[in-house]
Amino acid sequence: MSILNKLKLTAALKSKRNELAALTERKAELDRRYAELEEALREAESEEDVAVVQAQLDELDKADENGDKLTDKIAEVEREISELEDEIKKEETPAPVPADEGEGKPNERMMTMNRFQARKLFESGEYYERAEVIKFYDDFKALKQRGVGGEGLTIPEVTFDRITDIMGDYTTLYPLVDKIRVKGEARILIDTDTTAAEWMEMGAAIPDGDVGTIMEVSFDGFKVGKIVFVDNYILQDSIINLDDYVTRKIARAMALALDMGIIAGKGSTFKQPTGILTALSNTHRVDVTKSPKTLIDTVKQIKKVDSGEDSVGEIFAVMKRSTYYDVFFEYSVQVNSAGNVVGKLPNLANPDLLGLRVIFSNHMPADKVLFGEFDKYTLVEREGITIDRSEHYKFKDDQMSFRGKGRYDGKPVKPDAFVLVSLVDLSGVTVNAESADTDMWGTAVGDMQSNIVVTSDAITGTLKYLSSGQLVTDWGAGYFLALKFSDMDAKATSVKVGLEPSQSSGLVELDADKNGVFKITDKNAQKFVVVSSDGSNTFTQYYDLSGLVLQNA
Repeated sequence: MSILNKLKLTAALKSKRNELAALTERKAELDRRYAELEEALREAESEEDVAVVQAQLDELDKADENGDKLTDKIAEVEREISELEDEIKKEETPAPVPADEGEGKPNERMMTMNRFQARKLFESGEYYERAEVIKFYDDFKALKQRGVGGEGLTIPEVTFDRITDIMGDYTTLYPLVDKIRVKGEARILIDTDTTAAEWMEMGAAIPDGDVGTIMEVSFDGFKVGKIVFVDNYILQDSIINLDDYVTRKIARAMALALDMGIIAGKGSTFKQPTGILTALSNTHRVDVTKSPKTLIDTVKQIKKVDSGEDSVGEIFAVMKRSTYYDVFFEYSVQVNSAGNVVGKLPNLANPDLLGLRVIFSNHMPADKVLFGEFDKYTLVEREGITIDRSEHYKFKDDQMSFRGKGRYDGKPVKPDAFVLVSLVDLSGVTVNAESADTDMWGTAVGDMQSNIVVTSDAITGTLKYLSSGQLVTDWGAGYFLALKFSDMDAKATSVKVGLEPSQSSGLVELDADKNGVFKITDKNAQKFVVVSSDGSNTFTQYYDLSGLVLQNA
């Protein structure tokens, strides 16, 4: 290598080592403060003393996020130092002779370890003989003699994979989503081009095509944690008993939190993953009336699941267990007039909805069904779950408390691949085009529109430009849609109609004439909305307007 390159790499290496020394010093200061507060808590003699120390602990706990980020930064700088050292070594050392394919490479074998391999190691007993597992549990037991100021333990990769494998015993959604393991903040580039290849003559040139729209999706790493209480006698048990207890405790806690995050996480503002329900647009939320046609009307909404032209994923139906047995179970049991069961009995061990797999989740609201391709939800797992301990709480119960922490983030990378169906005890309103000869505010409807067709979720036809008349005086020149409404549910105490977004008025209460004129300002962005309510239930209907044709003035 050239002397100049060597000098540059050496200077960069020295800079990174100085940075690492400063970060390590800052981390040591945090650890020292933990140790001091630990000692102060031991010496506290009154409730007032405990309260003072607790207040300082609370302040330090608020800054714990900074401590975690500091640990991540140290790991990142150490990685950069290692890369610089490897680069210098690589340039100075002759390339090694490649090993035979049959020999394999230890580092590669370690990097490709996954939860399925961890399961095989566990079943064979080799898992408990691995050096990193033995060391981890020896250090875990040694935490009993450590203060809370310790850096904590990082769970080895093979044990982490065992935990993610056990999660399947306690979670229903985690196995369905796409999972990526990264360090730090991640940005995923997704090519949204789903166009097919073109057929042509054998000797013809292949035509150029677009490379697609690259969409960047950013993921952070929000902390999820659980305090686990371990009886001191378990700490004295064999590694097998300790591993089973600790991994299952952590796996169960993490699984419940991740399932909640996948379904209903509130997003980065609340330091949580973005849940599917949070990301859904209004057009992918559909209300269905409970009736003899509930099953048909519910399953029909799968048409709204849009995962692109190359859709190959399996669609699942996710709901509460109570929703399935209250609403859908009866459709799977067919009886004749004598009450005898005919046809196929339902498989209660593996429930389905007309062949679709049903997944139960207690994080789903009652009377709601979520259809979707769950591999369109990406969950980012930050590598490394850490454990630290405290001996003060439950001291009298002869228990140690261990805090397990991990970092995750997630979001649906294609929200339109999901649709939420709400089952309500209320029916909607019938919407139709107003008659062409009806006069509305001095203008015949036929002068406003033609060939208007209203389907279950869209309004199409042609709107004519108006430049004069009372409507133009009140609302300005433009395009207007005239509709009439009928068949309101007798239980409904309110029916509101309008556009979202609206020019000004928003949704308005339907009057005695049961019709209305609505100004269309952006047919692609606006939706026509009808909301029926009986005071406790609401039934919302959304209509897409993008199919309207705007006739030039």
